[in-house]
Amino acid sequence: MPNEGARGSVHLAVALAGGGSLLLCLDDPREAREIPGDAAAAAADLPAGSFLIVDGAEPRVDSVGDVRLVPRGLLWSLLAPMRADAGDPLRADDHLDAERTLRREGQCFWEGLAVWRDLDPALPAECRSLLAPFGKGLAALWDRLAALAAGGAANPFATWDAAAEPDVATPAGDLPAPPEPDADAVASWLEDAGNLAAVLGPEATPRFEQSAMARDVAGALAAGSPLLVEAGTGVGKTLAYLLPLLSRLAGGGCRAVVSTFTRTLQNQILDHDLPLLARIYPELRVRLLMGRQNYLCRRSEVRFLGRPVEDAADAWAAVSFRLWRARTTSGMREEIQRHPCLRAHLAELFDSHEPCSPSLCHGRSECFVQKARRLAREADLVIVNHSLLMNDFAARRALIGGYELLVVDEAHRMPQVALDTFSIRCDRVRLAVIEDLIGEVRVGGPPPDHLAALGRTLAGAGETAAKAAERLAPLAQAVAGLFTAYRRWLAALGGIFDERVAEGAGVRPPGRVRVYSKDETFAPLRPSTLACLEAASNAAAAYAAFAGALEMVPTLPEGLDDDLATVARAAELLGAIEDDVRFLTQIEDDEWVTWLEPDPRAGLRAVGATRLEAGGLLREHWLACDLAPVLTSATLGVGEDFSHMSAELGVSRLSRPLITSLIASPFDWETQARIVAMPSMPAPDRPGYLDEVVRLLTALTNAVPRKTLVLFTAYQTLQQVARELKEAAPPPEGELFDRGGDRPWLRTPPVILAQGGEASPAELIDRFRRERHAVLLGTNTFWEGVDFPGHELEILVVTKLPFQVPTDPWVEARCDRLQNLGEDPFGSFMVRDAVLRLRQGIGRLIRSGDDRGVVLLLDSRLHGKSYGITFLNALPTRAHYCTDVPDVVARVAEFFSATP
Repeated sequence: MPNEGARGSVHLAVALAGGGSLLLCLDDPREAREIPGDAAAAAADLPAGSFLIVDGAEPRVDSVGDVRLVPRGLLWSLLAPMRADAGDPLRADDHLDAERTLRREGQCFWEGLAVWRDLDPALPAECRSLLAPFGKGLAALWDRLAALAAGGAANPFATWDAAAEPDVATPAGDLPAPPEPDADAVASWLEDAGNLAAVLGPEATPRFEQSAMARDVAGALAAGSPLLVEAGTGVGKTLAYLLPLLSRLAGGGCRAVVSTFTRTLQNQILDHDLPLLARIYPELRVRLLMGRQNYLCRRSEVRFLGRPVEDAADAWAAVSFRLWRARTTSGMREEIQRHPCLRAHLAELFDSHEPCSPSLCHGRSECFVQKARRLAREADLVIVNHSLLMNDFAARRALIGGYELLVVDEAHRMPQVALDTFSIRCDRVRLAVIEDLIGEVRVGGPPPDHLAALGRTLAGAGETAAKAAERLAPLAQAVAGLFTAYRRWLAALGGIFDERVAEGAGVRPPGRVRVYSKDETFAPLRPSTLACLEAASNAAAAYAAFAGALEMVPTLPEGLDDDLATVARAAELLGAIEDDVRFLTQIEDDEWVTWLEPDPRAGLRAVGATRLEAGGLLREHWLACDLAPVLTSATLGVGEDFSHMSAELGVSRLSRPLITSLIASPFDWETQARIVAMPSMPAPDRPGYLDEVVRLLTALTNAVPRKTLVLFTAYQTLQQVARELKEAAPPPEGELFDRGGDRPWLRTPPVILAQGGEASPAELIDRFRRERHAVLLGTNTFWEGVDFPGHELEILVVTKLPFQVPTDPWVEARCDRLQNLGEDPFGSFMVRDAVLRLRQGIGRLIRSGDDRGVVLLLDSRLHGKSYGITFLNALPTRAHYCTDVPDVVARVAEFFSATP
């Protein structure tokens, strides 16, 4: 390292909760010194030429005098691309916490520099040349980091404590033998405290519920029977199905798939559960496989590397991409999902609909898409999500490869995913996808760029190839004709819809609209529909003529495989348009519901169709693939009745009889939680309901300051409540009850976080976790799949029973179908579905044996309607009734006062 003294040193500060900051020099660490104010205020005291790392992720370097301010996220985009989203403010509760934070950052800083030393020397030189034209600050930062890396100095943080504990603590001692795959052996293994301590760690103890579930799973796998098992929170269901599954795989001769709905659960399985179990099953190969748009394809990589660099933002993106590409081993989108320089380019990098290139993406230079699929097909166990599982069914199992065993976790979400995957949707996006493949389609203009380039190549490749090239002009014309006809058809349908809105109340419906009669809806469109179908048929014929002419070419020019595959994919999508338009407008099928999706301003966003039931669709796949799935979730039954979900999941009539199992949660809801209801609340559809919700939330958050999640069923209601909560003036500090104990910050007004604004659900979750006193208002996203343990969530408010919207086309058509079959749609479908949703929502509160909290149920229909008893019986503990808002506040305060 050049001996420059303090000039050019890199400094970092962390803000202290009590005010001020601790400042540390990362390349010459000494005792951290305290400074007043924030990090930027320290710039005046730093030596000239220093770099001060500040909060933020903007791709620019500013200056204060002779000190350059470098956004923290930007620093990590250079040194550690996979953590380049770390631009959030650094905060610490005290000096000790601050020092630990600075040490972690220092460790990462020098680890990143060490990796720089191993880069191909040509890469830093290329990156430096890209940055040089766009400001001295950018080049100066690069030069300083390069000098530190090249200096070869030892990591000055090496003698400090490790930056972070490993994700999985490896237990010590001799490993036990894995169990045999039969049910009794698996259950006995889990009941042995010695086995658990040796594999999972000394704190692991046997759970009766876990061994009972493992026995059921092992028995079902052995018998080849489908299993529906509800496992309450705290059972440890992932271990309860992974152990028998791995035991069966260890015998060889079969492969398995585990499918989840959320990435969170996948991370738990891959980062925690499987690494522990892998110690006794070291020979088994496990892989994660995600959808194609989660991996970088070589086509997109080559295209991005060739982008022109016209300004500083382009330069940083080009450099960041090259550095990430040099580090990544998986090419996964999530690694740069929040990268400050690359997140704006995610669609360009990952969302292409082009097929993988035969010449670029296979063989020794295979792209990350092909690599992920190859590794998955070689694995014994593949972890996927429900969407990929359904797409694999649609692709006749070409994505994952053959497998014999399947476990579906979070199985209650599978029916909706199946319906979404196999639905039909006609909108303008379909044309954009085709243009992504072949280039812009210009009516009356030159052919799309891809077709034009292909034609020029073929024209110079001999007489037979030239004749094939002549077929591309009619194909381009036919594609343009289909684009014109399809757009006119959508526009005509939108115009008719607008006319009918004007003839009626004049108010545009907020959601989808059901098509009751295809004859009535589409009859006025018959000329434009026929024109669209004819244009699609012409495009198909034009492509067939081109493909036929290609077959006559004895030898195609080298390198055309990619271009021809792209045209073939486009032709496939063009043919799908014809099939879907015909189905939507002409074919009556009582297994489907057809719908229109209005644009809020004018016309339609889309027209489409959805199957009424997922059960039959899933059953076809289980039978076709000869699968007997193990399906598990925390909510599958209403009481002990599994009939609703067994039908939804298509496992009620397979070749082997269905096994059902109910494993209760080991948590003591009676002592850990309090469920409070207020029968006097106005019904959700009555005047005064929202006013009372706001009054209760305001009183509760002021008097009992605990982190609170409020669940809604509609965005409009959520936004109205959020506005009123934010507008409510906070009370004087002296009037707040001192319920904080050793958490005095809870006596301050809460931060109100509401879904539906600019922040994504993931960002809201992160912010809610960081804030010490917050109220989070959410809809569907937050009813399940989120985990806030301990003090992160202590009050859960359910504003309304989560019934599906009865006017939604799919819900309405499903109810009509059940009624025609002689069933009561409200009782057999709507209530059962809502009970499961309510149970999911309530399950957000108690996530461990140490959690404590209160659930508030504000829907008075629980007490005034006959179906209310079904919901009350499904609660994990009895409800306590309160008379009014002061009574609710007093009961909740009393609970926390008596709860450690």
